[in-house]
Amino acid sequence: MNRGVPIERLLRWRHGQAEADAPPAPSAEHLLELARGWWERWPERFRAQLMRLRQMPLAYGYAMSPSERDRRGHPVPTLVADAEDVETYTRVTYINVREARFRMRFQVEGAAIRPHHAFDAIFVSDASESPLCAALAVRSHADEYRVDVDLPGHLVESWGALRVTDQMPFRMILRPTDAL
Repeated sequence: MNRGVPIERLLRWRHGQAEADAPPAPSAEHLLELARGWWERWPERFRAQLMRLRQMPLAYGYAMSPSERDRRGHPVPTLVADAEDVETYTRVTYINVREARFRMRFQVEGAAIRPHHAFDAIFVSDASESPLCAALAVRSHADEYRVDVDLPGHLVESWGALRVTDQMPFRMILRPTDAL
């Protein structure tokens, strides 16, 4: 071992080697493209999924549900945008808006839906062509997903009064985060 080489010189040499081996930094245009939501990158696909979601019937009332478990609230029409787009419903199990922070938990109905670690949850309405809100829905316990996101100002008041048993003013498109 050569003790004549100072550690500072050795570290500078290693730093230079690491810089030489590093890939080039991404361009600003590429970073901006990565920051855009998938619905902005593929607007035709989003519009097709939105049309399909809007054709799903709203499920009114829950009094006729066979089990007590199904009487939590109105099912929310949902499209799971996986390899095959699957129409299903979600059940909101918790909803809260406090200081413009939207928190919600929901379960995806249907045995055909493969559980994912997380979804990009897009909240849409029947009146708009653009999403109301987008959030990450992360799987928690008992096949339940949770959302925690800042709400746009125009939704805070109207969504702040929502309860689990209310009919939700949105539909959802769920896209697995591991999807292409």
